[in-house]
Amino acid sequence: MNKYPWDFNPDLKMEALTEMATFIANIRDEVIDLHDEDLGDSRLSLGMRAYECCRQRIIRASKYNLFSWLSIITFEGRFTFAIEKTPVRFTRNDPKYLPDKKLIVSDDAQYQMDLFSKSSAYATLRWFFVFDTHYKSAADAVYFVGYSESGEVVCQWQIPVEDNVVLFTDINSKNPPAVEIDAPVVAVKKVINKHNEDDVKNVKEDDS
Repeated sequence: MNKYPWDFNPDLKMEALTEMATFIANIRDEVIDLHDEDLGDSRLSLGMRAYECCRQRIIRASKYNLFSWLSIITFEGRFTFAIEKTPVRFTRNDPKYLPDKKLIVSDDAQYQMDLFSKSSAYATLRWFFVFDTHYKSAADAVYFVGYSESGEVVCQWQIPVEDNVVLFTDINSKNPPAVEIDAPVVAVKKVINKHNEDDVKNVKEDDS
């Protein structure tokens, strides 16, 4: 098993795979930083939050064209995105022991795979970004793995996850216009009580 993903499918270019793996790893890192066991966070809550944040951010990245090769195939349920035209998913698992239920594809993904079944012998491969890591670690090791329908590992490539952080901002957000504010007037406020008023009156009478 010495072939790379792009040897099986030209859509799966090294640059795109590395960019997406780094993108997901950075989101996982952000979520892990927010994990608070004193508050009641658990392994389950961290896993669910990490998955959902990754899903939402990938959807936003597609919406704002952060990656030209990215699109969404299935938004809910078996969340599936595409690199070019190839369906892809992500998971935190041991790549050798992916649960069978993970291999079940969404209806939309199956339709996409069927379109290319006649032109490619590997159109039915299930492609996953697999984060083989402790649940409190963003990415100890990341693999891009192609599985057969029966769960056999046909291709496995360890992705060199980059250290740089992919910044993401909402391109529709706008800063409010600048507003000029007059400089504050600084002065000592003198408080005059009834006793002071009498003193001032007496002083004026003496000076007159």
